[in-house]
Amino acid sequence: MPDSEDARLYANSMFRVRNRVDLVQRLLGRELDLGSEAFDAELIYLQFRKILEEIAFSSLAANKTEYSALHANFAQHWKAEKILQELEKLNPNFYPKPLGSPKTIRPGFHHFEQLSTGFLTREEFAALYDISSQVLHTRNPYSQGDVVIQARYSGDQWVSRIQRLLSWHSVQLLSGEILVVNIPPSGIVHVYPSSAGADVMRARAEETS
Repeated sequence: MPDSEDARLYANSMFRVRNRVDLVQRLLGRELDLGSEAFDAELIYLQFRKILEEIAFSSLAANKTEYSALHANFAQHWKAEKILQELEKLNPNFYPKPLGSPKTIRPGFHHFEQLSTGFLTREEFAALYDISSQVLHTRNPYSQGDVVIQARYSGDQWVSRIQRLLSWHSVQLLSGEILVVNIPPSGIVHVYPSSAGADVMRARAEETS
C-alpha cells in the first residue's frame, strides 16, 4: 500500500491538473471569452505551463526539500529540457507511463497495457513548455525572429495528448512508491498500489485544491 501522505499529495496534484485542463477546454469551446484571441491564447498556454509543472513536481510528492529546490530552479529557467535533466537526477523515473483501461485477470488482479502512441511524450513535454514560454513572454520589438510561434499541435490536440498520458497512468515517486492513477472526467482522483488493481487504498483528492 502506498504511503497515504505521498498518495494524497499526488492525487491533489492530479486534481489540479484536471481543473486546469477543464479551464482550457472551456476557453477552446468558447464557453469563456476574454474578448481577445491574444488574451485567450495567453491564458490557455499559462494553464499548459502550470499543468506541466504539476506533472514534473508531483513525482517528488512529500519530499519538501527537493520539491522546493527544483521549483525555485524551474522559475529561473526558460528551457524545460534543462530542468527535466535536473529532475531526472533526483528521480530518473519521474515521467508518467500512460496505461490503457484495466482488464481483469482474476478477482483482485488487473492488467494494464502500456500505451505507445497518442500521448504527451517527454520530448513533447519540453516542447510544449518552451512554446508556452514563447506565448507568455512579451516579444522584443527589435527581435528579428519569426513573429509566428510554431505550436506543433492545436490546443485541442495538446489537451488530448495530456489526457491520454494521465487518464490512466503509473508513476514512481521519489520515495520509491509506484502508483497506478486514474483521473476520471469528474469526481475523485484514484490512486492504487501498482502491485494489484484491487481498490486496497484510494487517495482522495481534496475538493478545495
